[in-house]
Amino acid sequence: MTYLLFVLGLALLVGGGEVLVHSGVKLAKKLHLSPLIIGIVLMGCGTSLPELSASLTALTAKPPVPGIAFGNIIGSNISNILFILGLSALLSPVRIERAGFRRDGLFLIMSVFLFGLVMWFGHLDSIIGIFFILLILGYFTICYDKEPEPHDLQLSRKKELSVLTCFALSIFGIVAIVYGADLLVASASKLARIWGVQESVLGLTLIAFGTSLPELTVSIVAAIHKHSAVAYGNVIGSNIANIFLIIGVMGVVHDTAIPQIWQSFWIMATTTLLLLLCGMCGKIPRWMGVLFLAAYATYICFLFK
Repeated sequence: MTYLLFVLGLALLVGGGEVLVHSGVKLAKKLHLSPLIIGIVLMGCGTSLPELSASLTALTAKPPVPGIAFGNIIGSNISNILFILGLSALLSPVRIERAGFRRDGLFLIMSVFLFGLVMWFGHLDSIIGIFFILLILGYFTICYDKEPEPHDLQLSRKKELSVLTCFALSIFGIVAIVYGADLLVASASKLARIWGVQESVLGLTLIAFGTSLPELTVSIVAAIHKHSAVAYGNVIGSNIANIFLIIGVMGVVHDTAIPQIWQSFWIMATTTLLLLLCGMCGKIPRWMGVLFLAAYATYICFLFK
């Protein structure tokens, strides 16, 4: 039953996130909100919404499970780079636009550095949380001041929905996310006890991989259609949001001690530097994709050894 609840919670979390984002964007367009607001909904609450929900639920659970909350962030960023970009590069070499890379790369390395600084400090509070939220809002503003209005091609092909329908779907998505995150965290804690592993290990692996499914879907579709720059932008934007947005919200909601999972943090930092090196070269070739996937498999085996 625990395994079934874990899968059900994951499905509700990811599915609810998809429904909320798609209906929310349609609702924002119908209400004539600015492209900046729509962009923030897509980028901030889109592919990072499952990570946010799972981490926030883990932090506010009774008792709290910070190992899952912070392990999910680190593990998701590792999965985004090594697994998702690796698989994307294997399908189609990833081309990286140098202009966007300079901006995104700076914010990405800043997010990892500040995350490490907060981990060294050992405690997350509302002051740090507000600072991180201000940083992510600044990043969103810079991105959407320089880029055209986002356009969801999949949604544009579907029949137009009424404002009431979009609102109802948004409420349904929120309920699914909240309930799914609760099921996921509760069942993951039980699985950790059953398997005799630390809760942070499940946060770094199963939960992190599961909450990265939206990024996986976007990146694979982009790679198949030879839009490799979309795959890269999706991952790097999600990794920035995973740190600034999720840690920021967690800090505002709940003061907490940060688990010292330094080994996985340094792996995340190393993979981030590797991604930045690929950005300087302007591409991620197929052989690098194979290397990324092999490194991810080695990392998972290392955690469960």
